[in-house]
This record gives sequence, structure tokens and C-alpha cells, in this order.
Amino acid sequence: MVSVAGIDSELRLLDSIQHEIREMEQTLIQAAWQEDRVRLLMTLSGIHFYGAQSLIAAMGDPRRFQDGDHFASYLGLVPSTRASANGYYHGPTTKQGRSHTRWMLIQAARHLAGHPGPLGQFFRRLLKKKNRNIAVVAVARKPAAIAYHILKNNEPHRYALPDSTGEELARLRSQATGQRRKTGSSKEAAGKRRVGTRSRTVPSLATVYQREGVPGLRAPESLPAGEKRMIEERKLRPFIKSINTAQRREQKSPQRTNANASGN
Repeated sequence: MVSVAGIDSELRLLDSIQHEIREMEQTLIQAAWQEDRVRLLMTLSGIHFYGAQSLIAAMGDPRRFQDGDHFASYLGLVPSTRASANGYYHGPTTKQGRSHTRWMLIQAARHLAGHPGPLGQFFRRLLKKKNRNIAVVAVARKPAAIAYHILKNNEPHRYALPDSTGEELARLRSQATGQRRKTGSSKEAAGKRRVGTRSRTVPSLATVYQREGVPGLRAPESLPAGEKRMIEERKLRPFIKSINTAQRREQKSPQRTNANASGN
């Protein structure tokens, strides 16, 4: 039977370990905030600051790789190939390279099924032909290749969702510096609560990047020909217009119940 003194000793040890974990997390947050490339990679959906740090550590200098596909291959996110006299056969991914970075990309890919951009479209097309686990691993190869181009060209992701991307970047800023952005006056908020609705403006993607110190977006006319063709083939112009335009969103506030009106 464990004594009370023994339990107290274990609890003190647990508190000490948790304190060390918090200290290490804060160190990583400060390092992430001071690294511009981390914020660049955080524009990729599902990539948080620790995922960005892992990608930077795995890639090093992007010039080491010929292109994004070679970086994805370095991380073991490409199918293995076996040759025989009768031809070539493709099997499971090679699982070479940094397993931790590969795992983070796979976890990020799991959340892309509902994304309205190109990555979400690719995921949904795969789900029609493959089971979900295979589709997730196949999709994880795309963010790896995009991360290569982001760091090589010093450009953010062009198809990020302004709302969630802004929240992630603002959270890192708040954790690192304690600075928070004002969202509006208290009088205005109180007036909206009285009428039972709340509204907020979701800024454009360019505005989010400017606020959080991320490099600007490339002009549409300067996009590569292949990317322009992809936009037309997948009918992405409405989506691109929506993320590059500030939008006002209204939400209904919970209605307060009056105990006297119900007779209680």
C-alpha cells in the first residue's frame, strides 16, 4: 500500500516535470517567434509552430533538394518501388528520413478533407478511390512539397484560410510577447449583445499576413502557368476571391431565458 508521504513525493516530482515542460515549451515558442520561416510555414493548413520548426530542421537549406518532390522523398512520403522482369511495382511509402516530421505532416493532412482550397479538393478526390488512411499519407506529400517552395521562394501559402491562419499566427504572437490585438469597443459589443447578434470582420488573407509580419502574396498575373491552369480546371476563382476579400460574419447570440416569463 502506497503511503501518503509516497504520494506527496510523486506529486512533487510530477509538478517539477510539468514545470520543466512548460519552460521548454516557452523556449520553443520564443525561438519560433524569432524565426521568420516559422511564420511562413504556419500559413500551411494544419502546420503549427512546432511542425514548422520540425520542417525547417529536416530541410535545412532548401537548395539541398532539386525540388519539392525530392524533399517529400527525403521524408519517406513517396511509394516504394520494386522492379522485376515483368515491370515495376509500387508499394507502401518508404518511411525513410525523419519520422517525427513525417508524422506531423500526416497529422496535418488528416484535417484537410473539409478545406475548400486545392489541398482539400485533392484529398476529396483521393477518398473516392482510396481508403482514408492511404489518402491521408498521399495528401501529406503535398504539404511537404509546398513547404519546400515556401522556404525556397520566401512566399506564404496562397490558399490559406484567413480566419484560422490569423488565429494561429496571433496565438504565437500572444504566447511569445503577451501582445493581443483589440477586437472592438466594449460599448459596441454590448449593443450587439442586446439585439441578440454578434458580428465580426474576417480580414483578407493579405491583411492577415501584413498584420503578422508575413511576406506579401504574389500578384495573380505573375503565377506560374501550371498554377493558373490548375485554378481554372478546378474552378477555384470564387474561393480565391473569398479569401482575398474582407468578409463580415454575423452569429446569433444565445437567447437569455426569463424565469418570470415561464412562471417559475
